[in-house]
Amino acid sequence: MLRTDDLFLGGLALLRGGELVAVDVRGTNGRRVAIFRIVGPEVGQAERDYYAGRTSVDLQLLKLQVRRLKDRAFGAIREEESSAGDQGGDRTDQVRERPRGDRR
Repeated sequence: MLRTDDLFLGGLALLRGGELVAVDVRGTNGRRVAIFRIVGPEVGQAERDYYAGRTSVDLQLLKLQVRRLKDRAFGAIREEESSAGDQGGDRTDQVRERPRGDRR
């Protein structure tokens, strides 16, 4: 099993036949991070190849898998925030006023 927050590593593992089984959301200080759990017979080798720099991929296929992971990550984060109710879903306090300069 591979657990990672790296979109490109996760995308490579999916290209090598891995299956996305879960997306966990973690984080501190208000910054939420999605952790992907991917299983499959080649995910361990994909991780070793990734960190050793011994891999090449079809860029269009990798891009599709990265997009898939991003969509699932943002979905999981939104779901967690909505289930948290008032504790995590309201971000009005994070809105900052943009400085306004005179433009001529």
